[in-house]
Amino acid sequence: MIARSEAEDHLRVIRSLMEKATIYRALSAPAALVGGLLSIGASAFLMWHERQNGPNDITSNYFAAVWSVVFFLTAGISLALIRRDAQRRNEPFISIGFRSAMRATLPSMAFAGLYTLAAIARNSVHYAVPWWITFYGLALLAMGHFAPRSISILGWCFLVAGALSVGGMLDMFLGSRANFGTELPQFIDGPCLLMGFTFGLFHLVYAACTWSRRT
Repeated sequence: MIARSEAEDHLRVIRSLMEKATIYRALSAPAALVGGLLSIGASAFLMWHERQNGPNDITSNYFAAVWSVVFFLTAGISLALIRRDAQRRNEPFISIGFRSAMRATLPSMAFAGLYTLAAIARNSVHYAVPWWITFYGLALLAMGHFAPRSISILGWCFLVAGALSVGGMLDMFLGSRANFGTELPQFIDGPCLLMGFTFGLFHLVYAACTWSRRT
């Protein structure tokens, strides 16, 4: 009985390590590098575009479109990297552990998507950026049981940055409403800098710290 219990414990440990390795490769250093570079590039492009054409030229829908392109490009490249790695290892493209982790992130990502759709309807996607950061941090932390510690650390970095930026946005909003009684002017630099600092710089740092651990 004891031997069987020990064997079951060993199998659980092995399965956990295999699942964590799968998630680790899914959020690999190359994928983080691509996402970081695309985010910094998009932030720089939007700020350059604003200075060339004026702040009113960048609408809420345009802002959403640029970041949608970054999101889908990053997701597509990440999936391609996962598929190539799975083929190299003769493993399933989408493993049980990966599916479990994605289910864990679903609530946060679904709320982020719904919030974004509401922001698009209100022409206020710029103000959704702090919430994107916060929801992404929550999604990473939700994978804590399936992912290595480095991803949880990345999640905490996003969550703290999101909480601070949400607080700053609310202070600015309430202060402006109190002082002027009008809607806030459109702004680009703040959201772009936030996106570049978090989705850009955080992912680049993650890639640099985990690159040597690729298997």
